[in-house]
Amino acid sequence: MGYLKTILTYNLPSEAEVDKAFLESRGINACLLNANTSRNELGAPFFVRLQVMEEDAENACNLIREANPRRFGSNERVNEIDRQVKRAFARFALVAVPAGVVAGLAVYFLAAVPAHPGALYVRRSRMVPDFRVELSLLAGVSASIVTAIWDSRRRK
Repeated sequence: MGYLKTILTYNLPSEAEVDKAFLESRGINACLLNANTSRNELGAPFFVRLQVMEEDAENACNLIREANPRRFGSNERVNEIDRQVKRAFARFALVAVPAGVVAGLAVYFLAAVPAHPGALYVRRSRMVPDFRVELSLLAGVSASIVTAIWDSRRRK
């Protein structure tokens, strides 16, 4: 008796059921993990895993790859997705973060100082109310998010 090995994961339970039935019709025992967590076609809250015995894993992968090669993806597509993720991160780091820093600094230095900068005393410690810091942080984060969204939509 060996161990079970996950050979594919699915977002839609129906796709997993089809591949399980296909493998069983070819004489390979298969089971689905998390198959009963969701029975709707909008997607499962957990990925459904197709599992086979370790000794049958290679044969099962080959059978599914022959029947439906798109299930495993291609190296070219995986490399393209990897490049897209790296480009998006680089654009965020080079465009959105500096825009957020500039917006935050601009708001901090250009915002008016409170009219009555009286000190507040909280448990014997002196605090000077200055809302420019919170305002500049909010402006910086907002500018970063808006710039990232604008840049991603412009690139499509």
